[in-house]
Parts: sequence; C-alpha cells; structure tokens
Amino acid sequence: MQFSRTLNRYILKTVLPYLAFAWLLLSVILFVQQAWRFADIFFSIHIPGSAIWQLAIALMPNVIAFTAPMSALVGVVLGLSKMQGDREVIAMRSAGVGNSQFLIPVIVIGLFLSLITFIVNIYGVPYASRIVRRVAMQTAVMKLESPIEPGVFNTEVAGYTIYVKDADLKAGTWRRIFLVSEDGVNGTLRLITADAGRIDTTGQFSELVLESGVSTLIATAGEKEKVVSEKIGEIRLAIRTRRDEIIEKLNRAEVTLDELGIAELAQAATSRGGNEAIEALILLQRRLTLGLTPIVLCLFGSALVLRFRRGGRGFGVLLSFVGLITFYLAAFLSEQLARTGKISPLFSGFLPLGLSLIVTIWLLYGKQTHFSRVIRERISSVIESIKIRLGDFGQHSYLIDVTAGLRDFEIILNLVRYYIFSLSFLASIYLIFTAFDLWRFAGNIDGGTYLLLLYLLFLLPFVYISLAPASVLLSILATYVLKSRNNEIVTWTAAGQSIYRLLIPCFMFAVGLGIINFTIQELAAPYANQKQDQLREQIRNYGRPINSDERFWVADGNLIISFKSKEFGSDNDYSARSVVVYEFSNKTPELQTVYRCEAAKWNSGYIEFSTPVKVTKLKDGRTENFQLYSASVPTSSNPFKETLKKPSHLNIFETMERARVSESDVERRIFEIAVAKKWATLILPFVIALFTAPFSLSLGRHGRVMTIGYAIALMLIFIGLGSVFEQMGLSGLLPASVAVGAPPVIFAMVGIFFLSRVRT
Repeated sequence: MQFSRTLNRYILKTVLPYLAFAWLLLSVILFVQQAWRFADIFFSIHIPGSAIWQLAIALMPNVIAFTAPMSALVGVVLGLSKMQGDREVIAMRSAGVGNSQFLIPVIVIGLFLSLITFIVNIYGVPYASRIVRRVAMQTAVMKLESPIEPGVFNTEVAGYTIYVKDADLKAGTWRRIFLVSEDGVNGTLRLITADAGRIDTTGQFSELVLESGVSTLIATAGEKEKVVSEKIGEIRLAIRTRRDEIIEKLNRAEVTLDELGIAELAQAATSRGGNEAIEALILLQRRLTLGLTPIVLCLFGSALVLRFRRGGRGFGVLLSFVGLITFYLAAFLSEQLARTGKISPLFSGFLPLGLSLIVTIWLLYGKQTHFSRVIRERISSVIESIKIRLGDFGQHSYLIDVTAGLRDFEIILNLVRYYIFSLSFLASIYLIFTAFDLWRFAGNIDGGTYLLLLYLLFLLPFVYISLAPASVLLSILATYVLKSRNNEIVTWTAAGQSIYRLLIPCFMFAVGLGIINFTIQELAAPYANQKQDQLREQIRNYGRPINSDERFWVADGNLIISFKSKEFGSDNDYSARSVVVYEFSNKTPELQTVYRCEAAKWNSGYIEFSTPVKVTKLKDGRTENFQLYSASVPTSSNPFKETLKKPSHLNIFETMERARVSESDVERRIFEIAVAKKWATLILPFVIALFTAPFSLSLGRHGRVMTIGYAIALMLIFIGLGSVFEQMGLSGLLPASVAVGAPPVIFAMVGIFFLSRVRT
C-alpha cells in the first residue's frame, strides 16, 4: 500500500508541472485569439478600464472550457513520455506495476479537470456570454456619447456624414464643419459647410446646430440637374443618433443560444424549430461532452504512451498533436452529420468520446494482431528512416568551429526543428479553436467547409506572426534544456569552453528568424489579412457576400473624397467607382467645386477620372454646371487605399504613410504604434533569446522544471507589460517609439543581467 501511494504521488508530481505549463500557455494563446475579435474595444481610449476588465474576465470561461481538455492530454502524454524516456516505466513494470496502477493518478487528474470543466460550461460560459454581449453594446453607446473627433468622418448620426476639421473637445464645439446628407429615393444631395457647430441634446432628443454656413442642394432627379446654393446664419437639424437604436436593442435584445444554460437549451430545443433547434441540441451536447472530455483524453493519452514503447518528450509532443487533431476532427465530423440529419444531435457529441474510449481500451488491453503488428512495424521503420536522415544531416559539421569544437550547425538544426514542432503544435490548437468558433456558421451553409478551409489558409500568416514569439521561447528551452539534461553543457564547460560560446548559434538563429518574420509580415500578411477578414465576415453572414456598396470618405488637404468599392490594379494604380470630390477654399470652409463621375483611378499623385465628370462650381451664391471628358485632381496620397483601415492590412511603408497623412490624433497614434510594432518584429526573437537563454542553461539536474516555469512566467510578464505600454501609447501618454520599444529594451537588459549571473 505504501509503495502504491508513493508511486501515485510520483506520477502526479511528474505530470502536474507539464499539465500546468500546457494549460497556462494554451490559455494565453486562445485568450489572444478571442481578444483579437474585440481589438477595437481593448485598444479604444474612449472605453473605461472597468469595461475592458469585464470583457477580459468574461472571455476566460470559454478559453478554460477548451484548454482544460487539451492540457489534460498534453500534460499526461508529456509526463508519462518523460518517464518512458528515463526508463522509469520499464523499471516500474519490472517491479510488477501494471497499466491499472499507472491509470489511478491519471484518473484523479482527469476527474478534477472534468469537474472544473463541468462547472465552467454549465454556469460560467452562459454568464460570460451575457457579459460579453452587454459590454459590446455598452461600448457602442459609449463611443456615440464621446465627442466627435477632429479629422474623423462620423456616420453614427442617422442620415448624415459629418466631418470636423478642428474642435474644442472640452467645450464640445466644432470648427470648420462639412456635412452631407444623401436621399437616394428623391435623388437629392445636400451639402452644408459651416464655421462652427455643436450637438444640443435634451433627453433622447438631439439637434445639430450649425452657424455661419453655406447650404448647397444638388437635385439629380428628372431630366435636368438642379443646383441651389444659399448662405445660412444658423440652422438647427433634428437628428436621431444610433444611440437610441442601441439602447432599444439593449432593452429588447433576444437572448442568444450561447447565453442559455443547460435547462434553457433543452427548452429551446423543444420550443424552437428548424436549424435553431438543431443548433440548441448541438450546443447542449457540447456543453455536456466538454465536461467529460478531460477524463477521456487523460485515459487516451495514458494508453498511447503505455502502448508504444517509445520514450522522450519529443515523441510525447507528436502523440499529443496527433491525438488532438484526430479527436477534434471526429468532433467536427459528428457535428456536421448532426446538422445534415444523418445522426441525432445528442449522439453526435458522444461519438468522438466513444471512439476515444474504444481506442483507449484497445491500446491498454487489446492483443496485438498480425495486421496491427505489420502496420506498427511499417510506421516504426518510416520514423526510424527519417530520424537516421535527420541525424546524418545534423551530424555533418558544415559550420564546425575548429577552435572550440562546437557543432554550431547541430544546435541551429535543433533550434529549427523544435521551433517547427512548437509552431505546428500551437498553430494547430489555434486553428482548431478558431474552426470550432466558426463551425456553427460554416456548417449551415452550402460550401461552408470550403469557405472555412480557405479562411484558415489565409489566416496562417497572422497565426504565424502571433505564435512566433512563444515558439522561439519553447524551441530555445527544448534545445538547451535537453543538452543540459544529457550533461552536454557540463562536458563543454569542463573542457574549458565558455558557456556564452554555446549561445552564439542561438542568437544567430534569433536574428535570422527576425528577418524571416519581418519578410512574412511585409510581403504575405497584408493581403492574407484582407482576405481572411473578408472570408470571416462572409462566413458569419452565412455565406452571403459582404455588401460592397459602402461609401468611404477621405480628407486630403482642402479636398474631401467620397467613393465606393475599389479594385486593385497595381502598386501605383488603384480605382474606385461612384467617386465624388469636394474641393474647398484654403482659407475658409466654403465649398468651391464638386467633381462627380462613375469611375476614377489614382496614379502618380493624381485622381484621374476615367469617365466623363460632372463639375459644379460655386461662387458668391451662384453655381455653374458643366461636363469634362478628361480631368484630374492632385492629392498628397492614394485616397482609395483608405478603405484599408486596419494596420494589419498594410505593409510598414503604407502604415507610415497613413500615419503621416492622418488628420485624426487617435488614428495617427494607432498607425504610429503599428509602425513601431512592425519594426519591433525584427528584434523580438533576439530579445526573447536574451531573457530565455539563462533559464535554459541550468547545470543542475534538480529544479529544471522550476527554471522553465520562470522563463514562461517572464514571457507572460513581457506580453502583459507590452500591452500596458501599448495602451499608454494609444492614449497619448507615451510616444509610439517608447510605448513599443521600452518593453523589449527592459527585458533585453534583464536578459543580459541574468546571463552575467550564469556560471561559465
């Protein structure tokens, strides 16, 4: 009995650190994935900190519900693989320990995680979903209640587009105002320019007050176009802001399925019909089966390790990767079969669990048949041949240092190998979670699977850039910790070699990786991010194409340009349709000329009208209309690229240009921060290598798990500090270069300090 307790404690002590690290790392990655959906809230200066914290906390239950099963499998497989690699499993089997004894502590871990997952899914997830929706709606109201910002086109006032050149935000007054209202039914376009203005609000009623302005009415209906212009002293326009609509939605919004508990989902499945009833049943079984998944995956992971007589954490990572992919692919397939009516929705959730249990029982207690033996031998031979080829490749000393005798190329090869392994594993988790999030939409539309796969394909550059820092950390830890564990570092230092010499390949790898990441960020990511945003919106819109009839507005000096969807030509040639250019006086807000045409393109600093252009000139209350067949208007930058509002859609030079020409302080800070972050991509792997390397060079055999934990904790602090500094930069408290550059500099200094303390 005493031996059994000691064995159980030892297995728990071995598995729990890996489980904790996996849970922490996966939770951070999936939290970032979820937070990206609400980036406009997290990085808005108009949103109070309390709302941001509410949203951050509300995202955690969904993350925990998915990462608990994943970390259960990863932790158990890595822990038992470590014991397998140290020949501890063989020693225990020689002492008469059977599979059942190995499973006792694993079952305890699985039951504990299943209990947590049950509680989170039944109570936490519905409550958190309600908080997320409420915070999102309240955020929309807060944005509308914020003063109109100078340099930004405001379309939140129903029926009007307002642009303010300057403003006194404390007094709530505007100067040099442009207002346009288009009535497509009656074919009229009303333009108002004014020296001053404000919004007067009483209760739910608001008035737009403009002073010292000029009103121009362009009527395009009928055979002949009419233009009327007049000066106004003061004009009051009754307006209805979207604030009223959002408040009404808050009061009468229908509860979504995500916000329902177990009992409410069961009731919704019986009271609602069609696809909504099926979705309610699928969500119900998902909540229930996610609670059972940790214990099932714990058993499945144990069976994988105990069945295959291979050891090492590298093999454990491979088993975890294959196991997770297989399990969640089975979950996707079962849900799709339920949506198409092939199987019951309730049965679909238990299908992957049942298959996992069957495989687990076979792995633990099944006898080896001739067929399984042949398959196993074939797989083993393939793996061994790959290892031999990689081993020969790694042992060939292309870059051997003849003075120190260190195989730099071998270290770099190991870094690359573990980097690819880490990146593949983390990316698979990220993509699985993303696919699960969108499957409810993609599974209900024709061609949804193709759209989802296409979306995941274009998401890859973004995923790569997001996960590269964590993968660098893991690859450095894996490479040097394993060498330390095999006493290679002790041997090198005993031979009189400096420990710093061991880090030269690591730093070379980090510098090269920074260049590669920067190249992907600049060449592949901008276009891929545009496509994946479009595809995500299309999937969430149940396959309906995104409305391309949206009108965009751009200010450029004394010009205001309005247009609809653009088409990519080349780097210097972009086009748009339904283009309207408003030209103002340089000294006053008076409108001088209006250009209107069906199509135009930007080329070498000019907007060139591709079709006949209607010109309206206004002077001293008089108007003159005529038509030109060829005309152009000079601009300081390409206005048609303004539709790319996200920095992730632009390369670094385009982002710098947007920051330069932006007339909005908030928008300018956003793009300046983005420019600094893009430059930081070059040095980020090197900085991570600096503060990770000291923890990976542990010469002792004890406390190695703790030093790895310290390295991961330091990485999380680095991410958190970077987010805080970035928020300060967006708020204008710090320059962009300081907001983005300070954390890497601080942690580089921390890394240098720790390196100086390493025994050489």
